[in-house]
Amino acid sequence: MTNILRRVLASAFLATFITLLSTFVGTRSAIATYPEIMGCEQSCRVAASGWPLVFVRDYTGMSVVNSADILEVWIAADRLDWLPFLANVVIWTAVLVLLAWGARRDRSSA
Repeated sequence: MTNILRRVLASAFLATFITLLSTFVGTRSAIATYPEIMGCEQSCRVAASGWPLVFVRDYTGMSVVNSADILEVWIAADRLDWLPFLANVVIWTAVLVLLAWGARRDRSSA
């Protein structure tokens, strides 16, 4: 495995961890549709988290009210949206790769 591939994989691993931690930063709101919950058949506003893209939504009636985080996803109290989650991992991976590349470039020019 080349050094570049190793660095990208390490960045992707760290990016996944950062993405999961981002659910604890703050709670926003999102529109969700839950056909099995009365009042949310069409849509309702629920707590959501994840940064920069929201990828965890409160599952009304299951989790602690007005909270959404990755720990509650594991016990099926909140819902995970895979596409924004994967997009966040890609975003954070790109940021980490660029930071590592910039740091390496600065060291080589010094």
